[in-house]
Amino acid sequence: MNKYIKKIKNFPKRIYRSIESRRYRDGAYKNSLSVLSPWQTLEKLTERERCFCRFGDGEIALIRGERIAFQKADRALGARLLEILQSQEEQLLVGINYFYLNPVEGVNGFTQNFLNCLQMQRKFLIKNCNKERVYIDAAITQMYQNYNEYDFAGHFRRLQALFADKKITLICGERVLSDIQYNALDVCADVEYIYGPAKDAYDQYDTLLKKALAVDNGRIICVILGPAAKVLVYDLYKNGRTAWDIGHYLKDYDSYMRQQPRTDAEIEAFFQPD
Repeated sequence: MNKYIKKIKNFPKRIYRSIESRRYRDGAYKNSLSVLSPWQTLEKLTERERCFCRFGDGEIALIRGERIAFQKADRALGARLLEILQSQEEQLLVGINYFYLNPVEGVNGFTQNFLNCLQMQRKFLIKNCNKERVYIDAAITQMYQNYNEYDFAGHFRRLQALFADKKITLICGERVLSDIQYNALDVCADVEYIYGPAKDAYDQYDTLLKKALAVDNGRIICVILGPAAKVLVYDLYKNGRTAWDIGHYLKDYDSYMRQQPRTDAEIEAFFQPD
């Protein structure tokens, strides 16, 4: 009996979700913000070196005062994230997910189900993003996890060209590289590592920023630190450094090279903290 009562209580929610998914797929949110497609984003990133950071559902949750797997709720962090999302710095590229607002072809079932249920996130972005800014696509660092049909070879070739022959300093959690067989940074001229916490990295933000600012000015600083990466990139940008928030890119490249299966369980595990 309890099972049927629960179904009845959830019925309005299911109807609402169905209506929302139809509105999204019909393009109700299309062009509500200026967001470059994945390929346009790659063009933008490779035309010249600029700082970039990326926002997803986790950053939205933190701005709203919620906690996520990578970071406990922090009012100061939420305020910094909103500041960056709304910024108008011409040489700092800020990313939101193109397919949050624009329906696309070729995504896998896991991702499509996720996209169908993002009304709150869509409304948040439309309300809070800078209408004068052109955003890049935040999802370029995890394309293999999101799509079944895509030009993955071309995508990774373009992204790898971004790193080729560069001197990189990677700031990341200690276990980020532990299970990686194919390191996307092997194309770099030189790579050095600074390790921080895999979770709640913002708790050690001052220490991480101090270490980042001590890095030689000629190196590009890449950051994999969840939401704290966005603030770190922004502050490094303000200090005249070149910094990239590369998120899940190393894991995604490795998954592609290994042709790892993308079942719902595998994709869900991919996005968990290392």
